[in-house]
Amino acid sequence: MEEERREHVAKMKKMEMEMEQVFEMKVKEKVQKLKDSEAELQRRHEQMKKNLEAQHKELEEKRRQFEDEKANWEAQQRILEQQNSSRTLEKNKKKGKIF
Repeated sequence: MEEERREHVAKMKKMEMEMEQVFEMKVKEKVQKLKDSEAELQRRHEQMKKNLEAQHKELEEKRRQFEDEKANWEAQQRILEQQNSSRTLEKNKKKGKIF
């Protein structure tokens, strides 16, 4: 009877150790999976950050080009208005009209 009890206790200890090993293995696997996920998220974050910075740079360049084009257009419009004013003034002078 004592022998059976010792065998049973030994068997239970062995099962407990095996269960602990399985548990530790599963914990290690889970921790590794979490580390891998964290690394992947970090990589994706960095990639998205680079993409966003590139888009921002591109938009700033487009804004600068637009502002340059706008300034050129406005300058051309002022020149055209001055030319039209000069022509009108000359035309009125020729006709003898001033204002």
